[in-house]
Amino acid sequence: MVKTLHYFKLLLLALVVLAVSGTGCKKTDGLDTSPSAYLSFSTNLVEFDTVFTTVGSSTHNFTVHNPNKQAINISDIRLQGGISSSFRININGTSTTDFTNQRLAAGDSIFIFAEVTIHPNNVNLPFIVTDTIFFTLNGHVQKVALQAFGQNAHFIMNRILGCDTVIHNDGKPVVFYDTVYVRPKCTLTIDPGVVIYCHKNAVLLMDGTLISNGTKAQPIIFRQDRLEQAYETQPGQWYGIRFLDSSVNNVMTFTTLEEGTVGIEVDSLPYTGSVKLSLDKCIIRNMSSDGLACFGASVNATNTLIYESGLYNIYCALSGTYNFVNCTFDIINDMVANRVPSIHFDNQIYKSVDSTASPLELHASIFNCMIWGDLNDEVELIRHSYTNASDTFNVLFSHNIIKAQKVKFSNTNKVNQNQYYPGFVAEGLNFHLVSTSPAIKAGVLVPFFASNQALDLDGNSRNPVTPDIGCYVYQ
Repeated sequence: MVKTLHYFKLLLLALVVLAVSGTGCKKTDGLDTSPSAYLSFSTNLVEFDTVFTTVGSSTHNFTVHNPNKQAINISDIRLQGGISSSFRININGTSTTDFTNQRLAAGDSIFIFAEVTIHPNNVNLPFIVTDTIFFTLNGHVQKVALQAFGQNAHFIMNRILGCDTVIHNDGKPVVFYDTVYVRPKCTLTIDPGVVIYCHKNAVLLMDGTLISNGTKAQPIIFRQDRLEQAYETQPGQWYGIRFLDSSVNNVMTFTTLEEGTVGIEVDSLPYTGSVKLSLDKCIIRNMSSDGLACFGASVNATNTLIYESGLYNIYCALSGTYNFVNCTFDIINDMVANRVPSIHFDNQIYKSVDSTASPLELHASIFNCMIWGDLNDEVELIRHSYTNASDTFNVLFSHNIIKAQKVKFSNTNKVNQNQYYPGFVAEGLNFHLVSTSPAIKAGVLVPFFASNQALDLDGNSRNPVTPDIGCYVYQ
């Protein structure tokens, strides 16, 4: 009897221990409360692909699945934008922006219906309307994104354009989303007055030819698509325009690019000997990296203004052929530590995958340009010498106003720290000239570019013998 009582006490003790230890288990009352429990979704992005021309609504649905071996409790399902969102969600027949304590059995699913209402003629509505649904499960959060087209616009999304595509100016905005590609031997023509809004990370890839000829009255504009005032001058909101190896004979006139990463990137000398890119009366501003980046390319630029780049305004590497006439380059940037100069040229060799390469010659001419900023030296020249090669570094500066100290230039240039301050109306904002500017009648006619030199960035006539330096004529 004593022995039996002893065994009973041991059994009772064991049950107590199990009961106590069971209180720390992560599966309680058939409910999985482990932080490793998760949800799966039929999609992580709900896209509404209707472009509304009048006020309209559209509804899509997706499923939320419990792949765990036990039931779960989704403590919160919340629409981030709340009652101010263009979207609404419906769960179990309830239209809501915040739903709590949704129990879901093991292997079970629920449908969530998402509806969007768009007022396409509301100019304050973004071109791409977005929101997010957050799901909180056992202390961690998962999400599903919602996306719809907003204003009535032409949306060009991740598309290879047909040959001889023309983007017409019909009064509706154009939105580039993701990658827009033009194939070799094809042409993309953009009519004057077209404004292209570029969504985050959008890029125009050119293997063909771009003709972007705006006018003074109707410039062509590439810009970011955020319409809020806080993003108005925020750089890095889309990528830029990239001209690839086979792209030739590209022409851009009265075209503005702003708030991108690299405004224009030009790769490789054309095989035909043609000029890769010609810029006339263009503006590139507020890029997070380079304004114009060229790699062994062929570029002509006249009457062009490039300013406020995060790195270089002009970056010409791996040799190439470049002509800059009556341009203005300026950087005043207190936000970037150890800032690089405004313009850069080098003749470094590009080595292919098999490491074979021969030096290419750098030929660059800079006439009647303003090269200014808040550094002591706004020009960077990096010259490489190669054995058994002719002179591969040929850079000519003539009749420019240059901010420089260590780099030496010929006496045809006005080089000093303050004596030859360009005389901008408001540096960083307005690059027109004041009446005391040393740039007035200090330039020289460049015969090959005489027709482009005739008119400045505003379309005003230049003195044909002694033109003003920079992209603007003093008025």
